[in-house]
Amino acid sequence: MLAVKLKSNPKFQKILPTLQETLLHGLLALVITASVMTFPLDFIEAPLYDLRQWISVKPPIDDRIVIVTIDDQTVNQLNEMSPLPVKYHLQAIQKLEEHGVGAVGYYIDFNKVQRIDPGSFEKELVQDLYRSTVRLNAQGSPFMLGIPFDLNGEVTAPYPMNQVPQAIAITHRDGTIFGKDRVTRRALVSLYDRLAFEMALANKIYAIESIQNPPGTYRSVDADAQYFLLRWHQNNGTIYDANYETFSYPRYSFVDLIEGRIPEGTLKDKIVLVGTFQRENPNDFTLINSFSHFGLTPKILVQANTLDAIINHQGIIGIPTPLLAIFCFILSLSIIIASFRVRPSRLILLTLYLIVGTFGVSFLLFQPIPKIGGFWLPLGAPLLSLALSFYLMIPLRLYSENRKRFELEKQNKMLLEVEEMKTNFLQLVTHDLKTPVARIQGLTESLRRALNDKLTSKDHEMMNHILLANEDLNHFISSLLELTKIDNQGVRVQLQAKDINQLLESILMKHRFSAQGKSIQIVTHFEPMFPIKFDSNLIGKVLNNLIDNAIKYSPSGTQVTIETREVDSFVEVTIQDQGIGIPEEELPNLFSRFYRVKNDTTQKVKGTGLGLYLSKFFIEAHQGTVRVDSAQKAGTKFTIRLPIDLTEANLVQVGLSVQNTTAKNHAVQPHSIKEKSNA
Repeated sequence: MLAVKLKSNPKFQKILPTLQETLLHGLLALVITASVMTFPLDFIEAPLYDLRQWISVKPPIDDRIVIVTIDDQTVNQLNEMSPLPVKYHLQAIQKLEEHGVGAVGYYIDFNKVQRIDPGSFEKELVQDLYRSTVRLNAQGSPFMLGIPFDLNGEVTAPYPMNQVPQAIAITHRDGTIFGKDRVTRRALVSLYDRLAFEMALANKIYAIESIQNPPGTYRSVDADAQYFLLRWHQNNGTIYDANYETFSYPRYSFVDLIEGRIPEGTLKDKIVLVGTFQRENPNDFTLINSFSHFGLTPKILVQANTLDAIINHQGIIGIPTPLLAIFCFILSLSIIIASFRVRPSRLILLTLYLIVGTFGVSFLLFQPIPKIGGFWLPLGAPLLSLALSFYLMIPLRLYSENRKRFELEKQNKMLLEVEEMKTNFLQLVTHDLKTPVARIQGLTESLRRALNDKLTSKDHEMMNHILLANEDLNHFISSLLELTKIDNQGVRVQLQAKDINQLLESILMKHRFSAQGKSIQIVTHFEPMFPIKFDSNLIGKVLNNLIDNAIKYSPSGTQVTIETREVDSFVEVTIQDQGIGIPEEELPNLFSRFYRVKNDTTQKVKGTGLGLYLSKFFIEAHQGTVRVDSAQKAGTKFTIRLPIDLTEANLVQVGLSVQNTTAKNHAVQPHSIKEKSNA
């Protein structure tokens, strides 16, 4: 029932095509979006993520975090192997206890310590080490031991260090997911529901209130783990400078700590992270950015960044998949709709603008700006949506354009055939009408002469009406013949040197009688001038038509002024009347075919609507211009300009329409008298 009502509703029928087109566009955008969202794009997404990470603003470091490294300086001065025997670790923890540190994250594998110093784990020395860690925890300085993880699970430290609070310390790399390029882009929050090293240390430091998961934390079902996207911190524009071994966080050598070379108070209440850092050991480094010059970075520095992000709640939130799909749909729909409404060049620009805009939005969202920042908008799917939409719509646009072009060519062919039929019909009719019109005129005149004495005054009046009507019909037929000839052959200009003033005087002689019949005074102001080259037949028709119009459309007792003058390189002829004038809105159509101004006066005056059209045509054939200045009830002024130095080379070629010639043919320039007076 509802469908029947809608079909019968005129408004619905009017919007139905637009609705169908919109639904089709939406369906196509939906298909593209669904395809893109299911396509694996990690190979695109990973480097684009790295690019934003590299060029984005980075938050400053938390100055509570300090790094102590077992580095090349340490092993050289102590003449030992990393990660050093137990006695040095005991000295280090005792020194940290003396400094009054706030917390200690000890990222050392004690299984390796046992291998290089097995005797210490059978003596009192390792017990002292254990008791030192217990004292630190008891004093409110949490001590957390980082332990490695292998295929079999976590690798706990040897006894008694396995009694120390410990957590899995893993520097995550994209090995089987996302970039699959061994780059560190995210940090581990928990594994098998057990907190990772940095998260566990943060919870120990803030024991009163539990530390929440960083923003953007998500769960991987396959790995049974939680991760969050890392944001790198910098200090004075530096994250890590390999040339000078400069860290963004304050760093001290392990040997300086145990030998007491760190100034007193420097480590007071600090969170100290202890780990290995040797240039020749690849296990101490990880790649954090595939774009940047600081790609290879010490793992201990990554641990510091991870802890900083956790305690300051600075993770990066990934845009939810549904929102990403909606964004891709909007981009696709924009390209699809635009492809049918704008030119291909503008479609290319629009696509480029959307690509740049999408990257700009993603870059802005990536910045650490409160409330609106800290978001990761994946770029692979949106960019692929734009590319697919563009490359799918270009062939459709070409098909549509070709189809329209074929239809237009078909219509044009039909129009040409109709035009040819019209021209042939006009030629046939006008030629066939010429003979009966001439016979009517001849027979009427013969009849009037033969019956002159027998005709009453009323009969004579009827005979005059017949002759006048026949003369109007003959004029109309002549105009149609001339128009047909111009359409078929163009115009042929025969240049002869003539005096324009003499031509005007001869034309005025023909109009004296009609002007006197309406008590119209013809005033002339002719400036003496030399003869110029023009076609006297064509220009004569123009002047005759304009003077005839000036007399016909002027009320009785008015004046028609005709002037000639030389202006620059032109001869100018003006014909001005005091007639009814032309409304301003009619001026643009004044020189069109069969056009006549619509008012009560023009309806009473007979005309074909071809006179001004042909006049403009003939003037432009001479490379001249015609201008009209008029306003309603203020008279009309026609201004004709003909070039003085017209030559055969400048003429319109035979058979060509004037409208298709060179730019020298000036268009009609209508201006009202009112506008002119205001100027």
